[in-house]
Amino acid sequence: MGCFRALLPCIGSFAAFLLGMLCIFAGNQRQLPQVDLLTLYTHGIGTPSTENAAPAPDFFSVYPMSYCSGFQVPDPKTNFTTTQNRLFACSDRSVLFRFNPTSAILKAVGNESGTLASDIWPSCITDDFGMLQPTNSTMVIFYIFGTTAAAVAVGVRLWSLASARALGRARSRSNDSSRRSSYPGRSDVRFEFDNPPSRVELVALLVSMIGLGIGSVIASMIATEFVTLINMSGNAYGVSATAGSTFLGLTWTAEVLQVLGTTDTAVAIFRSRAKRCWCDLDERVSLPELAEEKPLVGGD
Repeated sequence: MGCFRALLPCIGSFAAFLLGMLCIFAGNQRQLPQVDLLTLYTHGIGTPSTENAAPAPDFFSVYPMSYCSGFQVPDPKTNFTTTQNRLFACSDRSVLFRFNPTSAILKAVGNESGTLASDIWPSCITDDFGMLQPTNSTMVIFYIFGTTAAAVAVGVRLWSLASARALGRARSRSNDSSRRSSYPGRSDVRFEFDNPPSRVELVALLVSMIGLGIGSVIASMIATEFVTLINMSGNAYGVSATAGSTFLGLTWTAEVLQVLGTTDTAVAIFRSRAKRCWCDLDERVSLPELAEEKPLVGGD
């Protein structure tokens, strides 16, 4: 039980690291279309009127560092009565990623130098996404800091446990004569998993908690306020947007794990310091008592 208790913050940080990596690199593979920050539905706006022209995508899944385009196809699981989103192409990743829906539509139809008429596409949506770029890049940077710090916290905890175990074995070999004899069938090598965490681990957990927390707050603002703005601007053109609930679930789960791990580590360090202070106080109190009880040599 002590081993599991000592590894709880490490397990939580490792899970937060995996979730953070998934949030950062979401959109890298088309097998995870639901892990998007938001989905912009354009419903084929921009499709050329010429024959054999490539159709414009039905939607764009926007991720922190890339976007993917796709079409809504009939779902055979429901006897083709409903549609499902299927991704077909994804852009390259970039920390300074900026999603330009106008350019994305023109690129998909093979007319990158063209333009979209103002009566079929609201230019204000393109401007809104342009204004979002600094906020999105800030979110990505905080995610990188938080995820990296989570990995550092895992490494520090494993290193401290391994070092404590190695030190305990070394002391057991050098102090066999002074140590009390162990019970039959019990190894002389003892390893206490209740060693207090290091301050470096606490700092790493704090950085991870703050980084993932700020990134999660920004993602929530984008998924609520920005999506609402897009729906208001594109309602008259048949353009809509939906928030990525799966993405928000992943990022806030990582944040909760780091909050719990940071709290547990801080409490463990505080208890260790308090116990050490009480032990020092007991030793100071016991010294005068021992001096008074010591018999005088040569006394009557």
